[in-house]
Amino acid sequence: MKKYTNRLFLALLAMTAMTACKEDPGTNPGGDSTPNAVVYQYTAGDGYNADNDCFLRVTTNSATESVYYLAELTSAYEARKQSGEALAEYVVANGQKIDGLGANASKDFYVTDLHGYYTISVAAISGGSKTVKSTTFAGLDYKTIGTGTYSPYFTAATGSVDADGNAIGDTEVKVEYSEVGDRYRITGAWTDGVQFSFSPSSGAVYPSSIVTGALHPKYGAVSATAGTVSQEDDKTFVFTFTWRVSAGSFGQYDDVLYLD
Repeated sequence: MKKYTNRLFLALLAMTAMTACKEDPGTNPGGDSTPNAVVYQYTAGDGYNADNDCFLRVTTNSATESVYYLAELTSAYEARKQSGEALAEYVVANGQKIDGLGANASKDFYVTDLHGYYTISVAAISGGSKTVKSTTFAGLDYKTIGTGTYSPYFTAATGSVDADGNAIGDTEVKVEYSEVGDRYRITGAWTDGVQFSFSPSSGAVYPSSIVTGALHPKYGAVSATAGTVSQEDDKTFVFTFTWRVSAGSFGQYDDVLYLD
């Protein structure tokens, strides 16, 4: 009886060892049974327009053989009411293959010149198996709405001048607006060509640091940083900036934009 028990124990042990060694993709370290691509979105870098160019990074798992992407207006994406494999198949049929992206890989790329609300879908393929992930992007779409008067309190009060030595006071600016993102953009504040944008709904100013082109009579170049905006009425916007020169900060002062 003892010998029989020992033989039974050894047989069970061998079966356990065989089970432990058997491949089971998706459960063992490094094994994946279903293709998968993860999508990351970042702010566009130098040489690109962050308002309309979408910077993506796609990373795949070990089961992925190929990857496709499709950028389309969100209205079209929602109208089809697709998800899962049906959406993945649509992306493969109508999108573009991301060259050089297979198993356990990562690739950065841009989708440029997007105006409006976009959905970007990425499909990972392995044989007949397909999965899909999506991300969204709001491409600003500015349209000119008129002009305004910009009152630069700080540069005027400090006697700052432009590159030609002209005093900086109230100036006419071009005003544009994008319904996408509820964003205004003005051109010509402080000095010719200087441009920045702002969103009354969020109170944010873009970019966070602006080279004004103004020159302080003693300390040189003036920048406006960490700006916020508040809306006084339908046509009046107040900007609170921290004003800086090479020697340091002058503190916070307000500029005002009056729409015509």
